Amino acid sequence: MMYIGQLLIPADWTVLALLALVSILTVVYVTSASSSRKLPPGPKPWPIVGNLPYIRRQNKPMFEVMLTLRQQYGDVVRLKLGPSLNFIFIMGKDNVYKAAVDMKDKFKFRPNNFFATNYIFQNKGILSANGAEHTALRKLILVTMRDFGVGRKSLEECIQEEARLLCDLIESKKGQPTYYLDNFKMGVSNIVAGIVYGNRFEYGDPTFLRILGNIGTFFKTLSIFLPENYFPLLRFLPGSKLMALFNVYKDLEAYAKSRIDEHRPTFDPDNLRDFVDIYLKAEQEGDKTLTAEHMYRVIVDLFNAGTDTTATAMTWAVLFLMNNPKIQQRCREEILKEVGEDRQVQLSDKEKLPYLQAFINEVLRLGSVTPHSAPYSNMEDVEFEGYIIPKNSLVFYGLITLLTDKSTWHDPEVFRPERFLDDKGQLRNEKEQKEHFTPFSLGARACLGKHLARMEVFIFIGTLIQRFRFSTPPGCTAPSEDRVQTGVTCQPHPFEVCATPV
Repeated sequence: MMYIGQLLIPADWTVLALLALVSILTVVYVTSASSSRKLPPGPKPWPIVGNLPYIRRQNKPMFEVMLTLRQQYGDVVRLKLGPSLNFIFIMGKDNVYKAAVDMKDKFKFRPNNFFATNYIFQNKGILSANGAEHTALRKLILVTMRDFGVGRKSLEECIQEEARLLCDLIESKKGQPTYYLDNFKMGVSNIVAGIVYGNRFEYGDPTFLRILGNIGTFFKTLSIFLPENYFPLLRFLPGSKLMALFNVYKDLEAYAKSRIDEHRPTFDPDNLRDFVDIYLKAEQEGDKTLTAEHMYRVIVDLFNAGTDTTATAMTWAVLFLMNNPKIQQRCREEILKEVGEDRQVQLSDKEKLPYLQAFINEVLRLGSVTPHSAPYSNMEDVEFEGYIIPKNSLVFYGLITLLTDKSTWHDPEVFRPERFLDDKGQLRNEKEQKEHFTPFSLGARACLGKHLARMEVFIFIGTLIQRFRFSTPPGCTAPSEDRVQTGVTCQPHPFEVCATPV
């Protein structure tokens, strides 16, 4: 027993009182500690679920949620997703450049506390690996993309051949209204197939169509807002999107494994044909950098990242050609003057085709195919613009806020290729414009395939303009230029186009 004044209190009550006091003091300490850490502003989170109800109420794609938050809270915004995950948007040209370039060593990591990506990728592959593994894989892939094409042709020859075959397919439609995104995916994916496997697919190949279908599903389903990210047990419920996504990924991985096995009987270490042969040589030499798990995931990464984004950019290009016939005509006149009709557009023509280059730049800017970066993470608390970004946050750069910044582009919602040209009609070389033209992201983990994508877009679009006139089908209105985000990329609403040979 214990006496307090005239009250007689049982001993076990004393223990309970002490525990309650300790709990209260702990809450006060944690609250005061967190309040002394100035976190970025954002909507007030709910217990357990964080800001997930806020996001659900918005009922908008991620880039629109980001822009809405910017209007309310400024250029650095925090959401709390689930019970503990901090989700940080960094927006505005100066802030993004500071975080991605000036402070790249602080934000160069991929998150290792994000359930969906961990469950699917297991921190393997070029998109998920960190540290020395990522550096080695990145170097290896850059060398591969530089050195290998179908049958050891140059990459330029491979792209030109695929562009011709794609145009032949389009010509077979005889000008009938068609939506070409899936056809563009076939052409672009075949370039990746040549680098990885040393051969292309026929457009009607059922295996090829299955692979493309899986890639499409992957891009449409993968979302930072999947409920399983924050409540992993939900994956065991019927209809789990995460498990459906995981099964799609495993099918892509299984196909990659089968192609590697096909290469083994004809592998010659003195005659490397493609990326698979590079792996087999590394395996033979006992190189631990490129493990089997890394290899499967790297191949899937290359197809995923190298197909949807470039094909979507080509789709935006066709839309802007349709909606701007004078611009389309100017592009064609430049190509006919400098290249003619008897040969195909090639990379050496770039300097002679500044308006075509400006047109492509404007497509990439206003289309904003990837409106925000992939997620980054910080391994320690980081002070940024007066705020503390807590350790292990998910950090996203709002690329669209650079691509549509009024102080840089003046009339950002207007499609105007001339903004990229100087008074002499040549491409501008202004530092500010270069720093804020970021369709391939920026910083330590900018898009690995940006040079390949640039080659593809220039040759594909140049060849398409050389061979076809794109117009709105009779009786139809011009297609909308509104962006629709499906998973990772921003696409236009589906539209049909008449491609008439010229």
